[in-house]
Amino acid sequence: MEDLTGKQFGSYRIVAPLGEGGMASVYKAYQPGIDRYVALKILPRHFANDPQFIKRFEQEAKVSAKLQHPHIVPIHDYGQAEGYTYIVMSFIESGDLTDILMSQQPSLSEIVRIVSQVGDALDYAHSMGIVHRDIKPSNILVDKRGNCLLTDFGIAKMVEGVASEKLTTTGHVVGTPTYMSPEQGYGKEMDGRSDIYALGVILYEMITGRVPFRAETPMAVVIKHMNDPLPPPHEFNPDLPEAIERVALKALAKNPKDRYATAGDMVKALETAMATIPPAQAAEIVPANFEATSVSKLRKISPAADRRPTAAPEPSGQTAKITEQPSSNQSMLWIAAAVFLAIIVIGLIGFGVWFFTSNGSAVQLEIESGNDAGDSTTDQPLLLPTAAPTEIPTPTQAPLVTPTEEPTSTPAPVRQEQPSNQQPPANQTSDQPPQPGDGPAPPPEALNACTGASQGATCEFTTPRGTITGTCQLTPDQQLACVPPGGPPPRTP
Repeated sequence: MEDLTGKQFGSYRIVAPLGEGGMASVYKAYQPGIDRYVALKILPRHFANDPQFIKRFEQEAKVSAKLQHPHIVPIHDYGQAEGYTYIVMSFIESGDLTDILMSQQPSLSEIVRIVSQVGDALDYAHSMGIVHRDIKPSNILVDKRGNCLLTDFGIAKMVEGVASEKLTTTGHVVGTPTYMSPEQGYGKEMDGRSDIYALGVILYEMITGRVPFRAETPMAVVIKHMNDPLPPPHEFNPDLPEAIERVALKALAKNPKDRYATAGDMVKALETAMATIPPAQAAEIVPANFEATSVSKLRKISPAADRRPTAAPEPSGQTAKITEQPSSNQSMLWIAAAVFLAIIVIGLIGFGVWFFTSNGSAVQLEIESGNDAGDSTTDQPLLLPTAAPTEIPTPTQAPLVTPTEEPTSTPAPVRQEQPSNQQPPANQTSDQPPQPGDGPAPPPEALNACTGASQGATCEFTTPRGTITGTCQLTPDQQLACVPPGGPPPRTP
């Protein structure tokens, strides 16, 4: 989306960009009539040209504006300007939960407070008949006092409704793979228990330092949520109290009937579990392998009123777990291990560049800046094809979606062999790059995907093997066709 800084949207003058996600861009704007700053969430221009979306947009915006809760970002206004649709919200200056987790390590008591505030907001919204559908850390804003405010109610439903109306053959669902519930992956009807599952993923991430499922592609992550057993949180945080772990396990049950009936029930269970843990013990429990932070630079995120006084120092005969300093020999071992891992990573990167260049193929993975290191899944909302509406399998049932194979730490590259009945021309070897006109004729779906689009625009079309994403390129007879990254230049028959 173009930079809209300086534009006038109704009575709001855009001051500066705040961020951009998979479905919208957010700008800081000034409202002179009230002399205040607000946040404008602006959706892509192509939505404004769709009458069905405009109708759904107005309906969802009105419903979301009725939500009045201390932990939900208020919606003040909505409208259209400059060919865009936008929503006006309160401006929260500090940031979101993703930023907090990337720079600070919350204690167990703070984790419980965060989940309780978000869960209470969800419990209120569900009582009003509203399901969020895209709960994730980037949709949880945190103000200067450390209070959490949930945002983006209705945005996912607006986009999902339009997508499902246009793509009726396979069905599509909008969501974020890392936090997507199993029923959402199947494309089934969702209720408040889908939001509870996503909140359970956030709880799991904060108490273990990692998300429960990882894979090489977003679709593979969705399949893991649907079929794979949940790794127990204590495997990554041995000091985690069993009562806290049980809350996460119940919230992340595959079958919605096995989860908490309401978000309020989840909050009560978590607070009850926290009450059984002595404060001194709770202060020492942090994820030992939290990948987005440095344990030596821990800071609190709770407001000053919520901070507890530090505990008295222990007797000299005891050693605190967190304050223990590594010896010089241990430091040298860590440095040697880091250098060794860096050499391996550089070698793998070089091999990957050679492999993909020589084969003329590419894998496009979009990694959001807030993701954990080494996690190649994306935190951006993703338009995913769904399976036929069938019952969610229990762990003993065969999966309804064919899962992809688990990648090993060093996957062996597989080169596609040329069919024996095809030989390269005499004046051209098989290793030469494809020339214009050498590639296969683009299918009708590739031509239809670029109808009305401009050259270089992002496009996608569906084939029997799945959804293909690429860019619109000209054929020799000046037609636009959708060509995937690394694909041969299109030609016409």
